[in-house]
Amino acid sequence: MRTQMMRMGMRKGLTVGLLLVSFGLQAMAEPQVADDLFAGADKFAKGARSSTEVNLDRKMLGMASRFLASSDDDDDKGKDKGGKSEAELAKKLDFVIVRTYEYDKPGKYSRADVDEIEHRLDTGGWSHIVRERSEEENTDICIKTDNNGEFSELVVITMEPTELTFIHLKGHMSMRDLTRVGGKYGVPQESMKAHKEDK
Repeated sequence: MRTQMMRMGMRKGLTVGLLLVSFGLQAMAEPQVADDLFAGADKFAKGARSSTEVNLDRKMLGMASRFLASSDDDDDKGKDKGGKSEAELAKKLDFVIVRTYEYDKPGKYSRADVDEIEHRLDTGGWSHIVRERSEEENTDICIKTDNNGEFSELVVITMEPTELTFIHLKGHMSMRDLTRVGGKYGVPQESMKAHKEDK
């Protein structure tokens, strides 16, 4: 069930990404967001049945906030209990990066290659808030906080026998806002809510 929810969230994020491309083709000529954490992740595309990349910088997210603002004006579904709209949350983000790879059968990617990326989160001020392990799925969620105690970055790495997902969000917001906006890009909501309840 959680995997299905993640896929739904990523599809929403992809929809926003495609809309932004259609409204801002000139941005394609500009460099993409550099992400040292996921450097080398393109190796997972080899042998994959399909691969998807979402790479939105502040400029593209600014376009997203204007698009979402028009949607928020149509109804109140775009607002949370605190009255914050999806457009307001989008403005708090610096970038959104999503990489997902799907395979025809298990054993098509190297666990050692995934471990190499995960080890980058052992330093640099990252905190592991969720580690879930099962026979079918492993999920790691890591966060960084700024000097004001707000969350500045979030990373999710999910491994399944036939699917890999990497998510990296950067911005400055509360845990509630981070959980909500992360859901648009496949961040597991149940895991984040469980972490909040433990605090």
